[in-house]
Amino acid sequence: SPKRLLRDAYLSALDLSPLLRDLPSESREMLNLLKRGKLRIEFAHKNLEPMLRLHDIIVNRLVFAMVLAALIIGSSLVVLSGIPPKWYGVPLIGLIGFTSAGLIGFGLLFSMVRRGRL
Repeated sequence: SPKRLLRDAYLSALDLSPLLRDLPSESREMLNLLKRGKLRIEFAHKNLEPMLRLHDIIVNRLVFAMVLAALIIGSSLVVLSGIPPKWYGVPLIGLIGFTSAGLIGFGLLFSMVRRGRL
């Protein structure tokens, strides 16, 4: 109703009047602090811990994957070089590298599947 709207507007104006009365002095004080280089704004971060934990997991997996890729590339170079000792014509160091890479890769895959985040 119009009467209720007028009453609500009046009550809102009453609530707003102290703010409007203090606004010039507060603004002046903030500008003075800004001019002197002493204006400080503080932020409070809330509930960042879950995101930081997830970030750590992602970074660890990326580093793990990069080490795994380096191991595969290095093993490939060793296999192609033909450095002895050999087992069935394949350099043993290369086979050890590929086996290690396979185990590490399956471990990473198992970890991701176990957590349900493939």
